Parts: sequence; structure tokens; C-alpha cells
Amino acid sequence: MDRRPELPTTVERALRAPVPEDAPHHIPTSTVLLDRSVLLTSWVEGRAATRLGILDLRTGGWSVVTGVRGMLRAAQPGIDGHALVLTDQGLWEIDLVALSVTRSLRTKIGKGNDELRAESDGTVVVAGSASTMESVVDRSTLTVVRRRRRAPLRVTLPTAAARRAGIVRVLHEGSGVLAGGTATREAAPQRLLVVSIEDGTEIASVEQPTGLSSVHVVHDGIVAAAPDLGRSRSLTAVLGVFGPPPPGTVPGALDDLVVAATASAESLLTRASRRKPVRTVHRDHRLEPGAHLHDLRVERVTLDGCSVARAAEADSRPTISRVHVTDLELQASTLSGAVFEDVTIDGLRAVHGSGFLFGCELRRVTLRGRVRGLVLATGLDDPDPATEALYARCHQERLADPEWMLDLTEATGDLTIRGYPARFVRRNPELQAVVTAEAVADGAWRSVDPGRSALRVALHELVRSGWEDVILVADPHGAHADDDLRYIRDLRDLGVATRD
Repeated sequence: MDRRPELPTTVERALRAPVPEDAPHHIPTSTVLLDRSVLLTSWVEGRAATRLGILDLRTGGWSVVTGVRGMLRAAQPGIDGHALVLTDQGLWEIDLVALSVTRSLRTKIGKGNDELRAESDGTVVVAGSASTMESVVDRSTLTVVRRRRRAPLRVTLPTAAARRAGIVRVLHEGSGVLAGGTATREAAPQRLLVVSIEDGTEIASVEQPTGLSSVHVVHDGIVAAAPDLGRSRSLTAVLGVFGPPPPGTVPGALDDLVVAATASAESLLTRASRRKPVRTVHRDHRLEPGAHLHDLRVERVTLDGCSVARAAEADSRPTISRVHVTDLELQASTLSGAVFEDVTIDGLRAVHGSGFLFGCELRRVTLRGRVRGLVLATGLDDPDPATEALYARCHQERLADPEWMLDLTEATGDLTIRGYPARFVRRNPELQAVVTAEAVADGAWRSVDPGRSALRVALHELVRSGWEDVILVADPHGAHADDDLRYIRDLRDLGVATRD
């Protein structure tokens, strides 16, 4: 029987989660309703710290559990205020009162599991949707009892009425309604549709620009979740789907829950920001030809998915000038081809290849502090021959200007310089040494044992490249710091590397 009022009126609200603004994107999670009293979800903070979010549906209060590895995939209620939580890296027992991890199982069940169901004999079953086998786990000991072949996966198909309404993926069926998404992929922009089971009448239609992964009946409405909570930072509450609260649910209106949960999330975020300031994240920006970014002094900045456009003329290359950045992080970004003038970067971390900067023109650029994953190379390496030739010509013209390019005197870390002549670079002789093309011509450097140091690769490149020289940079923070320093010392003793 359809329990909706005769003239239902639905309202959409954002239910805020305590996800910081600088949370990484593109890390999918599940959102799970546990015993109709708790909603679980997860996200990542900082470099790779998983956070398990627990929303109390009775009070609207958020709690955050640390110590869990991997993103939430499923959960089952336990006893005495505990819950079993399945992530893509293991099975975890969580004390929902103490907000702590009490036990974990990370071996013999495999990785990437996304299914957790309870059996009647005191066990739970852990499985992956793409796996043919599943693990039976004893709840009391949290150990694997046996492995067995799993049953075929059951898929709920939309009814004819739901298909006519546009639902292609069913996420909830019950309480008189059918709810689902209008796209087959969770991460695709789509609509959340809620229709009556009885006659297929549309009750609600809500745009979900960041995707839709799950739908849950909460009080007198529905809470929908996107797969990437780091991006959405909120759940979607649809009020007024039902009249009186369904039997068995916790009394209270969903709109009251939204207000309380949002206030709780903001309070948690405020307290967290006092301990550790939130990073400023710029996502998916592109410096177009002719753009000039200038006169900025900023700190704790992350560039995510940012890029620099190629220019057809030398004077239209995107330029960054008179900028001072403290603690810069590059993620899935490339600044290749930019012109840098009077720029200071104090602390740099580049991940997943974002630190490869090709074809940049440098003029009074200073690096300070710890540098991680930076490679500066003069060649643009562009697939268009005309563009490659333009940037190569710009580099040759820059070599005719005696103005210094780069100051490394206060920089340490993982840093590689390719093609920029040492005469334009201010150096720290304790960690850096210059080897000229003339010094490697006779091959004497090959007799020096590099040990575990990777600096010898730069000498191989020098022999093949036609560069004037190369700067060897020892990383005092690296695992092979002693070998780096010894290799430079031995090259100096042989007369191959300079002592300046």
C-alpha cells in the first residue's frame, strides 16, 4: 500500500558531512544505513588518511573514526554497540560508542571486497562482486572459517513502470516506493528518481551532478549519497517523500536531522581547522595563452587537475610572476610550458608525475625547503613539431640573457635538472655538484661505483644529450642519501665533478 499523502510535496536539502574542503577527489566510497539508526560513510583527508563518518540518525550528530584503512564498502550491525565494517582493504570491528577500531581482519579474505552479509550461524560472508569465491568469517574470533564458491549475483531490474519513468538502476525498493538513478554508472551525472510502486507515479526527481551510489529511507524522506564524498562533501536529503514516519524507523522529521547534522559537521570542521589549517585547493584550472598570474603571496596550496595551455607565439606563453608560495602541492597537474619570473616556492610536493615540468622559461626562480618529485627539463616534448620548435627557440634566446634562472641554495630533496646550464643556477655545494660535457668525454666517470645512487643516470643523459653540463643533486632525505653523497665525493676526487 502506498503510504504517501495524496498530494506529496518533496523538498531537497543538502545534508552536510564533516568532509574538509581540501579532501581528495575521485576516491569512491559506499554509504551504508545500519539498523536504521546510524548512517556510515567514508572519505580521505590529507595524503591518504581514511576517515569513517558515523551519523547518529536519532540526534543528527556526526562522529569520525580514525584507524580504518580503505574506503567503506559494506557494514553489518554487531552486539554491544559494535559494528562490522568492510572496506576495500579489510574487515574491521568498530566500537560505535568509544569510536575506535577494536579488531581487524586483513589477510586471507583478499582485497577489493564489496559484499558483507550475515549468516544465521554466527558468521559473516565477505565477497567481491567480481569474484567467484567468498570467505566465511567467524564473528566471535574474526577469523576465516572457510572459503567457498559464491552464489550467482542477484540483480534487481526496474519494473516496466520504473523504466518508463527513466530509472535504469534500482537502489531502493520498499515502503511503497522505488528509487534509483537514471545512469548505469554511479559516477555519471544523473537524476535520482522516486516513483510509486503501485502505479509508477513520479514522487521526486533530484539532479545528482556528482553521481549517485545509494539511497536510504530515513524518517519521513530519503537520503541519497554520491560515490565521491570528497567531491560532493554532502548527502542529499529529499523531504516529504512519505507522510508519517514508516513503522520501525526512529521518530523525528528528516528536516530536523538535516539541520542538526549540518551544524554538527560544521562544528567538527571548525575544530579540525584550528589544529591543522585547511589547504586551498584549485581544481581543473587552465592558464590560457596570454594569461598572466601575478602578485600573489599564498600558503598551503594544492593544484589538482590544473594545466598550462600551449601558445602559438612566444609572447603569448602563460606567465607566472611575482608569486610567493609556501607549501605547494601538485596533483594530476602540469605546469609545462609556463614562464616563471620572480617566483619563490618554499616547500613543494609533486605526486603521480605532476612534478615533470617541461619547456618552462625560468627567470629568478627560488626553491626553498623540502622538494619532492620535481623534474625540470628544457625540452617541451610536444607532439606538434611547430610548437616544439617555438619553445626550443625561446629557450635558445633565453640562454643569450645572462640573468640567473634558478636558486637552489636553500632547497633539499628529490630534484632533477635536465638541460638548464649550471652557470644560470645558484647551488649548494654541500649537496650539489656540476659535471660538464667535457669531463665525461673520456669515460673515466664510468669507473666510479654509484652504489644505490641513481645520480649516474644523469651522466648517461649528459653523454647522449649535447647539454653543456648537468647538476647532480643529492637527496639528504632519501633512502640512498649516503650513496648520493659518496658518489658526488668520488666524482670530485676523480676530477669529474666540480667542487664549487
